[in-house]
Amino acid sequence: MKCISEYLADDYDKWADRPYISTKENGNFRSFTFRETIDHIRALSRSLIARGFHHKNIMLCGENSREWILLYFAVMGYVGACVPVDREWTAHDFQNTLSAVPVSAVFVSRSRMERFEALRNRFPDIPLFCIEDTLPTLIAEGKALSSCLPLCGQTDVSRTALILFTSGTTNMPKAIPLTQENLFANWDTLYRRTPMTDRDISYVFLPFHHVYTGVANILYTIVSGMQLFLCSDLNRLIPELMEVCPTVVCTVPLFLYKMYDAMNDELLQVLRNIRFLYCGGSFTEPDIKKYFIRQGVCLLEAYGTTETSSVIALAYPNDPDLAANGVVFENLTVRILDPDENGVGEIVVSGKSVSGGYINHNDHYSDFDESGAYHTGDLGILAPDGHLYLKGRKKRMILTANGKNVYVEELEEMFLKDPRIKTAAVFEENHHPAVSIVSDLPEEDVREYLAEINRNLPRFKQIRKLYLKPDTPGGRIK
Repeated sequence: MKCISEYLADDYDKWADRPYISTKENGNFRSFTFRETIDHIRALSRSLIARGFHHKNIMLCGENSREWILLYFAVMGYVGACVPVDREWTAHDFQNTLSAVPVSAVFVSRSRMERFEALRNRFPDIPLFCIEDTLPTLIAEGKALSSCLPLCGQTDVSRTALILFTSGTTNMPKAIPLTQENLFANWDTLYRRTPMTDRDISYVFLPFHHVYTGVANILYTIVSGMQLFLCSDLNRLIPELMEVCPTVVCTVPLFLYKMYDAMNDELLQVLRNIRFLYCGGSFTEPDIKKYFIRQGVCLLEAYGTTETSSVIALAYPNDPDLAANGVVFENLTVRILDPDENGVGEIVVSGKSVSGGYINHNDHYSDFDESGAYHTGDLGILAPDGHLYLKGRKKRMILTANGKNVYVEELEEMFLKDPRIKTAAVFEENHHPAVSIVSDLPEEDVREYLAEINRNLPRFKQIRKLYLKPDTPGGRIK
């Protein structure tokens, strides 16, 4: 298996003068070649090593940018382990993260400096660098060192290269270490299913710190050679999508719905020209998925987790089974733990893409078993041909008094089909489903809608208690 530095060396020879990363400057996209990008990655790596950060963990927090990508590859490829975090986190979240893993330096965008400044007193020994202000200096330093500081890539693919965190760090976060072996393990299978090449163009708008984007949209470009166009502003997503005319795009259902609402002939034609439109992160509304596919868009639903270096299952192009949430990757072993009479059980994954376990928390979580398999907490059905059908979360399952399982998300989605219902939270009350709804509809209308839903459900799934809260300040629960 090749490592990051070896891929970059190959890219330098094969694609030196080809455009690689394009970003918006003064209203127009400016392209940087593979040569320019790799030269900057190597210079940045030398500077970081010279400053004493070799084999250290370096945190990265900021908006999507070319500079973010330079740091990402420099740290993982030559320096140590990259620790990307969500730029939307609060100071409390960052404090938890810095307490969970040892970090030797923090690179943060100018817009997020204030949140980290508040932590200086608690973590005085961790240097803080502003990405926009510091990177030009570090790159210049690294170029000056090129003749006296040999640069060796991190060739041990079993060493931790990336540390990611599960979402929602309300208490101590769960730190997930991933090696280069983990990160590249799925490439061959992904390529056989969706062969991305140096002729492809990708438009990127999802946050880089997510494993989905970081691996599929960023890391795998040094294998495929595809060109990257970075979204300048989410409010400009659709116009830029039509400007760039990409052939590979990673999205999530939220943006898929926005494209659906904004659909016109021009946008539809752009979407039809996308060779692979991956959609992951959460469930896609089946009717929306069917709409895009039946309009000739190569929409491929994906299912994965951070702990498995992203993808576990991905739809094949032109797969007629639109009910499935993908087909399990052939290089992974996926089984259903303790299936019920309908075949529904917890999805458990083994394979080279699976993390070795949470840092400092292996004794407190049961997600990784003794064999190294990852217990996802997701419920599903696995068909003999590898099609995977998701059925909700294990931790949000209601076990009724007569031993029946009720999947909460399934019921919530039924309520939310009416756009006048703002939120619907299903929970257990006396071993039966209850629901709390926020809506400005009259209570009589909501109860009528509930009765209609219940009529289409078996008795053990029917909602027994309704709590209604108006969508206004000061509204009270009835």
